[in-house]
Amino acid sequence: MKQTWTNVDDVIAVLRKRWDSGRYLSNYAAAVAWEPISVPVNAPTAAELLDRFDNVVSWAARFAKDSGSLGGRRPRFRIEYRAIQGRNVGTNLVPCRVWIDRFEDLSAILGTADEVRRLDQLLEATRTALPALMPWVTSRPIDALAFAAEWDHVLSTVKWIAGSDTGSTYLRQLDVPGVDTKFVERHRRLLSNLLTQVLPPERVDGRFTAADFARRFGFRSKPGMTRLRFHTESRIPVQPNGGAADPARRPCPAGVPDSDPVRGRPPWLPVGISELSFRTEELADLDLGADTVFVVENEVTYLAFPTAPGSVVVFGSGFVLGGVRDLPWVDDKNVVYWGDLDTHGFDILDRLRARFPAVQSILMDEATLLAHRGQWVEEPSPTQRTLAHLTDSEAALYRDLVEDRFGAHVRLEQERVRYSLVKMALAPWTG
Repeated sequence: MKQTWTNVDDVIAVLRKRWDSGRYLSNYAAAVAWEPISVPVNAPTAAELLDRFDNVVSWAARFAKDSGSLGGRRPRFRIEYRAIQGRNVGTNLVPCRVWIDRFEDLSAILGTADEVRRLDQLLEATRTALPALMPWVTSRPIDALAFAAEWDHVLSTVKWIAGSDTGSTYLRQLDVPGVDTKFVERHRRLLSNLLTQVLPPERVDGRFTAADFARRFGFRSKPGMTRLRFHTESRIPVQPNGGAADPARRPCPAGVPDSDPVRGRPPWLPVGISELSFRTEELADLDLGADTVFVVENEVTYLAFPTAPGSVVVFGSGFVLGGVRDLPWVDDKNVVYWGDLDTHGFDILDRLRARFPAVQSILMDEATLLAHRGQWVEEPSPTQRTLAHLTDSEAALYRDLVEDRFGAHVRLEQERVRYSLVKMALAPWTG
């Protein structure tokens, strides 16, 4: 029969689990007065005493020995006994509970003296460098100890950021000995937690998580880029002032006329240049004068996309949408979108149309889908998000894709659509 009586290893396992929760270290760090703690012992019953008397005696003796209470040594813990009686064996005392009377005894039992010493050092360093972090360390000592070897660098980083004007600084400009952006990347979750404790609320942008560390704490972030192709056969006028003297818009380069009667490309664009990438924030102030903005998702399709007079082609690059959503001058343009014929393609269209309600889609209809049945592939992880900005026909096709009307996870990628159909779809613009 399996014996279920508690042994000393069982007691230590219970204590270890409690220790690992951090509650004892947290009380220690907060200087909370120690109160003796106990662990119940599953001891033999009176019936077991009668039936297995020798085993019970051996168990009790071993328990006492393993507690360290024999041989003149200080006991690792105090044993509480209770009396049990059995016929023919009289009254016997067996352990029923163990008690830990001091924090030092608990640490000795578990072999955590070095851990306590490191916590003492960590608390002293925090108290000296950033007292505002003491409540965090006290409440989460296990988390803090996990970074004990680098804690000085952690504190220095938090202190530097707290004292810096992050709004005019890239994270790369962080200047702490022994710390670089790779250090911040590895410890961004910890640093985010600590900075949230010490910074005023207005310096923490709750729209972003620790994963976007720079934006969460107001650093200058990597600029968004917008990639554009221009029509190469003619020229379009640039209207940097929207037809009026608007100081908020950026003028053409010095010596370049503000407009050009030939439509197709900016007059300041050198001959032979058909494509440029702009910082989106700078492009927002420069109206290229195009009448139509085509947004295309697939890169190769973007490169092969037929250009049209008075238009520009933007590489959408998925949900990023090429930064076109941040260009105010697009509000007055005809926006045409073409994405993959799958659930995510319609999701991107929906997001773009939420910003520009008049967006027109091309080649995202059932006829195009059915004309390419042999080119269908499987969409890896379809979305089922509710899309509120689709036309009736788009919404119907989206629903058919979600419900697998044509097959499981059907997807028609842009680059699989016949090029002759692309040219036909663009005929209203290209002539």
